[in-house]
Amino acid sequence: MLEFFLFLVGGLAYGFYFDLNPLETVLAGIVLLCAFRGWLPTFPVKKAWRLWSRLAERRRFAVAAVFGAAIVVRCALLPVFPVPKPAIADEFSHLLLADTLAHGRLTNPTHPMWVHFESIHIIQQPTYNSDYFPGQGAMLALGEIAGHPWIASLFVCAALCAACCWALQAWIPAGWALLAGLLAILRFGIASYWVNGYYGGCLAGLGGALAIGSYSRLRKKPSLALSVLMGLGLSTIAYVRPFEGMAVAAPIALLTLADVLRGRIRFHAALPAGTIVIAALAFLLVYNKAVTGNPLRTPYAVNQATYGWPMTLPWFHPPSPVFRHEELRRYYEYEKKVHDRSDSLFGELKFSTAKFEEIWRFYFGPALSIPLVMLPAVWRSRRLRLLLVIAALTVLSALIETGDSAHYAACATVCFLAIEAECLRTLRHYRYRGRPVGFQLALSIPVMVMSILMVRIGLGIFHLPYTQQSNYQSWCCVKSSREDKAQILAMLNKTPGQHLVLVKPKSDPDNLFQWIYNSADIDGSKVVWARDMGEEGNQELLRYFKGRKVWLLDPDIEPAKLTPR
Repeated sequence: MLEFFLFLVGGLAYGFYFDLNPLETVLAGIVLLCAFRGWLPTFPVKKAWRLWSRLAERRRFAVAAVFGAAIVVRCALLPVFPVPKPAIADEFSHLLLADTLAHGRLTNPTHPMWVHFESIHIIQQPTYNSDYFPGQGAMLALGEIAGHPWIASLFVCAALCAACCWALQAWIPAGWALLAGLLAILRFGIASYWVNGYYGGCLAGLGGALAIGSYSRLRKKPSLALSVLMGLGLSTIAYVRPFEGMAVAAPIALLTLADVLRGRIRFHAALPAGTIVIAALAFLLVYNKAVTGNPLRTPYAVNQATYGWPMTLPWFHPPSPVFRHEELRRYYEYEKKVHDRSDSLFGELKFSTAKFEEIWRFYFGPALSIPLVMLPAVWRSRRLRLLLVIAALTVLSALIETGDSAHYAACATVCFLAIEAECLRTLRHYRYRGRPVGFQLALSIPVMVMSILMVRIGLGIFHLPYTQQSNYQSWCCVKSSREDKAQILAMLNKTPGQHLVLVKPKSDPDNLFQWIYNSADIDGSKVVWARDMGEEGNQELLRYFKGRKVWLLDPDIEPAKLTPR
């Protein structure tokens, strides 16, 4: 009992200190204790694994099963986790591009009243568009055409889980590849912000999985289909996360080129991949030209020059722009503060540690960290050394950035899953005092993760609070968001006529939530959101939108208050 008590207290303290899920931390400790005490079952687990392996050997069926399971399970949980509403600036930015592309345009003309529509991660000049690379927006556009942008998020998340299973079938035994697909569903496909939002993450992970899975197969049995998949994977990385994605794309591209030069891969087998990548990069130049007027200048660069953000790289020197709106100036100060915290070596080490913890929590966490004790043995095997290197390079590139979002490392998702699966496979051979402790742990850990997820779902059914709402952890939480805008928008959409909502400036300097996001066709929108620039500053705007019902919104009240003007 003393050991149990120590595990309980230590797990809770450890979990709260690192902002982890205390339940997972405690349960991981209990499972470890039971394993070394010989309290875990053996025979049923071995029998279940034999059945699992037989299923996994039907490789195409296994991949299809992962894809289908990801969709079915998430759709079954819609009463608990409904279709997400956008809340964060990044999401609105991607959705703006999705709406633009869904209407057959690469960009939108600058609106005559653009000074009232300035917002975070949106450029207004030389055209009106998102400042992000077009991959995520293009994916969401397909969902919008199909009926709702989230449809694309759901199917791409399922494709990520299936692609990870498919890719790892070429690197590790089929049973463990299927287990990796299951872990992908549990961590990313049910309660994570990847599937329950519009940030991105799944598309970048899908690109990395296609590139890595195709490379291994292309060396053994070249085919047109594999070459096309490699080209699509590399192009997807370039369109979604080009900076961190280089840690995945560059090694794969260079190794493929080296194999071609050495004769291991025939030139004609690699030609389709190269052609697709070149065509994708050429279209990216066309897109830049349409949005910024310069094929070599990205919307990202325009946004940085205009507003000073995103301040993603430590060597980036923020300009000193003049802001028309106090809220945008506050956001500039916030980004600059985050950027400047890495000015010193001590600051860089301190915040790199915090960013590393964020990545570790999202992709592994306490339960899935248990098998990482076998990482040295996996490295010595050399079979997965390339994936270990790619994972390390991706984490390093994510640490270089000043931000700390987990999806920065998304391109290497399949590598993280490969490490986890191979560590579990190696762990299964470990014996303690003659007992198969390693095998019991290897099969108990996925069950443990699934059990905690079921607790999370159960709490969601009864609308009970849960921990880590601020950390967007993969399997435990759905990000919380303000419902004000979605509720007000729904009300206005049901109200006859067209509407103009003037949003007053917020007085709270720490409230960075933004209200001013519109669709691609502002004039054609039923509801237009604009910044209140005072009685005199609003006159031209009111004349332009004459005939609309005008409302005033006060965001300083909780919930926000909407009143007729």
